Amino acid sequence: MKKNILKALAVCLLATSLTGCLNEYLDRAPDAGLSETEVFSKYANFKNYFYAVYGGSNFNIRCHYPLHWCMNSQKLTLEELTDMCDKSRIQRAQSIKLGNGADATQWIGYAEADANYPLNAKVPNSWKCIRVCNTAIEKADQIQDCTEAERNDLIGQAYFVRAFCHFELFRLYGSLPYVDHVLGPNDEWDLAPDDDYEFLKKCAADYQTAYEYLDRAGKARRDPASGAGNLADPDQDKPNGVTALAMKGRVLLYAASPLNNPTGDVKRWEDAAEASAVALNAALSNGYILLPKAEYSKNFYGNRYSNEQLWAYSTGSTTNYNASTIQSFVGYPFCNNAYAAAQCPTQNFVDRFETADGWPLNTAEQRAAATAAGAYNEQDPYSNRDPRFDNCVVYNGCTFQGYTPASLYLLADGSKPSGSLLAYPQGASDGVSETFYYERKRTGPLSNRGNQNVILTDPIIRLAEVYLNYAEAANEAWGPDGKASAATITALDAVNRIRSRVELPDVRTEFTGSRELLRERIKNERVVELCFEGNHYWCDIRRWKDAPELCRSTLYGMRATQVGVSASYPTGFRYERFALPANRQIAWKNDGMYWFRFRNDDLLKMSNYTPKMDW
Repeated sequence: MKKNILKALAVCLLATSLTGCLNEYLDRAPDAGLSETEVFSKYANFKNYFYAVYGGSNFNIRCHYPLHWCMNSQKLTLEELTDMCDKSRIQRAQSIKLGNGADATQWIGYAEADANYPLNAKVPNSWKCIRVCNTAIEKADQIQDCTEAERNDLIGQAYFVRAFCHFELFRLYGSLPYVDHVLGPNDEWDLAPDDDYEFLKKCAADYQTAYEYLDRAGKARRDPASGAGNLADPDQDKPNGVTALAMKGRVLLYAASPLNNPTGDVKRWEDAAEASAVALNAALSNGYILLPKAEYSKNFYGNRYSNEQLWAYSTGSTTNYNASTIQSFVGYPFCNNAYAAAQCPTQNFVDRFETADGWPLNTAEQRAAATAAGAYNEQDPYSNRDPRFDNCVVYNGCTFQGYTPASLYLLADGSKPSGSLLAYPQGASDGVSETFYYERKRTGPLSNRGNQNVILTDPIIRLAEVYLNYAEAANEAWGPDGKASAATITALDAVNRIRSRVELPDVRTEFTGSRELLRERIKNERVVELCFEGNHYWCDIRRWKDAPELCRSTLYGMRATQVGVSASYPTGFRYERFALPANRQIAWKNDGMYWFRFRNDDLLKMSNYTPKMDW
C-alpha cells in the first residue's frame, strides 16, 4: 500500500489510546485504582502492562501465531488459500481461494466479527500492540525499582514486538506508515506510508535494536542451552536476542525478493545473506541445533519447546483430538467431529517431496527422468521418498495412529471399504479428504485411535528457516558456492545441512551448476521443510512472484483403487491422478491478489488513498 494514508489506521490507533491500554491492564490488576504513575514507575506493574501484547484479553499478537490464528470457527489457514492443500470441509476459505476479495478482507484481517474469536483480528490487534510498544519504549526510564538488565529486557521486547506487528501487516497488506512513536490528539495522524524497501529497513532496524537491548540484558536466549532449566524459562514464550537477529534476516530476505525488489538490486540479497549469517552464528553459539531425524516432530507436537525453535508458541497443556480449536488440522475420521475441516495435501504438493536419492518429481518430465533412473514408480508412489513425507502426509497404506494400514482407497466397484478414512460423516456433504491425503505434520498421533491428548507447539521461527533464508540470499547474491563475509558455509552447504538432518542426500549435482538451477531446489526445499507452518508458503510464492502461475494451475488428487497385485500394480492398487472438482480449484484474478485489502468502512476513512488493486 503505497499512497498517502491512512485515516483508518489513525482512527484505529486513536481508539487504542493510552487510557484504553491502561484500562486493559487495570481490568486485570488486583488493585484497579492504579494511576498511570504507579503503573509506569513500578517494574511489576509496567511488566504486566506491557505483557498484554502477548496475552491481553482484548488484544495481543497471537493473531499472528499461525497455530493460534487457525483456531477459528471458519477453519481458516493460509496454506489452504494456495495450491498446497484442499480443505476437507468447504467454508469461507474456498470462497477466498476462488477470488472472493470481500471474504478475504473480513476473515483474514478483521475476524473480530466472529464473536467467538475476537483475538484473531490481525489489523486492530496489531495497531493496539504497536501503541503499547511505543508507550513502553517512551516510558521505560520511569521504572524506579528494576535492574538495568530488567529494563533492557523490556525495551528490547518492545522494539521486537513493534517490528513483528509491522512486518506481519506488511506480509498481508504491503507497506504502511511505520508508527514509531505514540501519537497524541494534537499530532499529525494522516501519515504517509513508506515505500516497501524503506518500510522493511525500519523493521530490520527495530529488530537490530531489539537484539542490542536483549543482548545487554543477558537474553540472547532465555534458558540454558542444556542441563537444568533448558527450555523451561518462565518467559520461554517471549522473544530473545537470537530471535531478533533471525527475524532481521527474514525481513531483509523479503526486501530482496522480486515482489519487493523490482530492479533486482543484488546489494539487497547481499545484506539479507549477511544478516542471516550473523543470526546463524548467534544461534549456533547459543546452543540451538537442528534436531536429528528421530526427533524432528518435537518441533511441532509432544513437548512444549525444542532447541531448534528460536521462538515458539505452545498450547502448554495437552489438546484433545476432538477439541474445536484444532478442526483446521484433525479431520473427521480422526475425531468424529462433523465440523472438522482438515488440511488435505494436493498431489501438486505431494510431488514436491523428492525421491530418497534426490530426484525431483515436480513435473511430468522430472518424474519421467526419476522413473528412468529406477528411483520412482507412479504405481508405487510412496516408496523411496524424502523421509519428511511420512512426517507430513497421511497416505494410502501408511502407518498412522491406530489406522494401520491407513485406508485411503476405493474398491474396484468405486465403493469404500470398511474403516475407510474416506467415509463421510452421516448427514454431512463434506468433511473427509477429496485428495486421498491428510496432513499430519502439526498434530502427529492425535486421533481417537491414537494419542488422544497431545501438546502442540507453533515454531514461529526455527533454526531450519535461518539456514534456508541464508541459502536463498547467498545463492542470489553470489551463486551456489558463494558465502557471506560473516559465514563459514556456502549457499549450497546451507541447504544441504537441512537435507542431511533428515538423512536426505545432498542436492544432486545436476542442479548445483548455476544460481538458476539451485534456486529451484532451494525453493522446493523451503516448501517441504516449512510446509504447514502457517504463513510461509502463502507469503513465499508471492514474494517470489510465482503465485500467478501456481494459482492458475489445476489442482490434483491421487485416486487409489484396489485391483490386486500384479506386475503393473505392485502394491495391489492402481494410482491415478485426477483433477479436483471445480469448486475446489484455485484462481488468480489479477495481481491485486498479491495483497489483501482493508475493510470498506476503513477505506472510506482514508485520505487520498487508492488500493493497489481490487479483487
